[in-house]
Amino acid sequence: MMKRIPGRDELTPSEFLSLCLAAEAFMSRMIPSSERKHLVELGLIQETMGGLMPSLAGTIVSRS
Repeated sequence: MMKRIPGRDELTPSEFLSLCLAAEAFMSRMIPSSERKHLVELGLIQETMGGLMPSLAGTIVSRS
């Protein structure tokens, strides 16, 4: 369970870009696996129905 929303400063520039791409639209698993794993662990994206979607926290962080 997430205790707080991770900040943009906790992501690498590449991870933040990947998060923004996922927040724009449902996407396939084009995000590099290491970034995808970290973003999922942070609770910013979720893997669902064969693709990636942002969580509510991920949407908030991507707009920061």
